[in-house]
Order: sequence, then C-alpha cells, then structure tokens
Amino acid sequence: MLRKGEDRRVRSGHLWIFSNEVERPESVPAGLVDVYGNGGSYLGTGMYNPHTLLAVRLLRHGRFRDFREYLEEQIEEAVRLPVRRSHEGDAAFRLIHSEGDGLPGLIVDRFSHWLSVQITTQLMEEHRKTILEILGRLLSPKGIRIDNSVSARVTEGLSTDQNEFLGDVPPMLNVPVSGVKMRFPFRDGQKTGLFLDQKDNVRALAKFFSGQRLLDAFCYVGGWSAGAAMEGAASVVGLDSSEVALECYEENLSPYASRTSVSTVRTDFFDWATEAVRRKEEYDVVVLDPPAFIKSRKKKEEGLKGYYTANELAVSLVRPGGILVSCSCSALLEWEDLFGILRNVLRKKKRTARLIYQGRAAADHPRVLAMPETDYLKCVALIL
Repeated sequence: MLRKGEDRRVRSGHLWIFSNEVERPESVPAGLVDVYGNGGSYLGTGMYNPHTLLAVRLLRHGRFRDFREYLEEQIEEAVRLPVRRSHEGDAAFRLIHSEGDGLPGLIVDRFSHWLSVQITTQLMEEHRKTILEILGRLLSPKGIRIDNSVSARVTEGLSTDQNEFLGDVPPMLNVPVSGVKMRFPFRDGQKTGLFLDQKDNVRALAKFFSGQRLLDAFCYVGGWSAGAAMEGAASVVGLDSSEVALECYEENLSPYASRTSVSTVRTDFFDWATEAVRRKEEYDVVVLDPPAFIKSRKKKEEGLKGYYTANELAVSLVRPGGILVSCSCSALLEWEDLFGILRNVLRKKKRTARLIYQGRAAADHPRVLAMPETDYLKCVALIL
C-alpha cells in the first residue's frame, strides 16, 4: 500500500514507486506484488525489491500470478512490433526496451542472427532461463551474448561476473545498419555492442552533411561518420580513445574512401579539442555524441560541467554558418538542462544559433509517455 498522497504519479501512468512512498510490512518478500492506494484502490501489479530505492516497477497489465505467461506475451508482442520489422539495408534492432515494452530490466538487441541481452532487475534475473528459452524459440539465434557488467545490476543486488555466451558468439560482427555495413566488437563490446538509438537521428541529419568537413567526437565505430560519408561528405575525422573502435571505424568507412577523406585520432576529446581550438581549427560540422556524463543524481552537477565543457569546445570548432550536433544519453540530463547549457555556451562565445532539429531515441526504443526518465536520448542540431 502506498502512503497517503503518493499515488498521483502512478495514477498518471508512471510505472515507478520508490521505497519512501510505500507503507510496507517487513514480511513482504521480493517478487510480484499488488499495489494499492492509501484508500485501498488497486493500482497495479509490479516487481518488488525491498532492498532498493526504486522499490516497485509496475507492469503493463492487471492482476496476475503467472509471470512466465506474462513474459511470453510481452516478449512476443515486443518482437512483433511493426517498428522492429526487417527493412532493406537494416538488420539491427532493439527488440526489447525495458519499461517501453512492459519488461522492466530487460534489454535485447538483435544483430542479424545474434542477440545481445542485458538483465538488470531481480525478478528478471530469477527468470533468466525462461527469457532465454522464449527468445530462442521465437528467433532461433546463432548465438546470444549476456552482458553481466551493467552497473544497474549492482543496485539490484545482482552479480557482475563475466559475460555469458550461448551458441556461436564471435568477437566481431558485421551487420547492415540503415544501409551501411557496420563492423563492431560484439563478444566484449561496449554495452550491447553497438549503439542503435541514434539510427533515426543519423538518417534525418546526414543529408545535410553532403560536401561538408565533419568532426565526429566520441565516434566509436563511426555511425555518424558512415552516414555522412554515404551522403557525400567531403571529409570525416573520427576521435575516440579506443584502438579497437577506431580499427572498426576505418573499416566501416573504407567503402567511401574514394570520395570522402577519412582519418582517425586516438585521443581524449577534451585534450585534443583544447589544442585544436588553440590552433584555430574549424569544421563545417561537429558531432558531439559522448557517453553519459551523469551516472547518478549525486553526480549531476559534475556531469553538467562535463557537458558544458564539451559543448564549449565543440562550438569553438564549428565555423560560422556550420552545424553543431549535440547529444546526450544521460537520462538525468533533462531537455531544458541541455538547452540551458547550449544557451550559456553560445552567450559566452558570443555566437547565435538556430535550432534545425530535435531528435530522440529511434522508434524501436519506445518510451512511456508519463515517464520522462525513459526519454533519455537527446539530439539537437544547430546552425551557428
């Protein structure tokens, strides 16, 4: 039962209930629970973990006790969503997106005949075998990589042992993404192996990069650069600190080398950009797509400073009339935070800007409308 006055957010469609909102008897074990308002009205059924701040994650349907049946229905529904149907030139999709698919703590990406799985909640972990059985039956993958290194597992009291592998899980994969063949580290890659949430944003913006000189900061294996090169960019420069990522970047860009100048720099963006600004380098387009700088609410101020500094350097590298693409994948960075950072940077640099694009995670990453926390990816493009 929720404490008095704590049911408003849930009644509006929000799916999270925090421990300080619950009147909970100590005898309630972890697992499925029915949730009631202070007046006794039923609010939903959810996954309960008594040892976490985020105590209950509500599920999509009403009362039930057969969690396996729920998993069967939700996984099958998620896999069959129209936004996840195979399209020409695309073999990479997010198949299951946690709360967005009614499956809190379960992420599944599909890369052609392979799956990458993350499980970050206690109840999903308890049903790991069932989840893998369902995925195997529905999709018949050649191999499944199970990423146990996600920091969210620690919060739920789960182990972060070495990753697990089922079937044939090669070190590298090479799959088409939006018409571009992308090679990336799979067996030991970052997160699920490849970042698919920017697909729609790359498609929307790459057409503006024809004939342009592009700097791709935090480039990883080159998703933004490949999109730009496919549209006829004059040159692309990829910056990243990972040698393996840059090797993949060069291979992914090689089909376009005859018409687009391709170069890479293994470096820390902040150090390199500081020197580049001092040298008065400029680019037609700068894409700033860093990792999440805000890992927790306690470190939000520190993360905001990181975004400010990164955007200040990026703005300084964009020629007058050029384009800045600024992104954040920090769920704790709100849209107004990003716009506030950009306004302050532009004021300091005495630059003006026009907003030409505002994008979110790709359509195969559905969001819960009443949960701004699920609207984690922000992408804006400005003409400076």
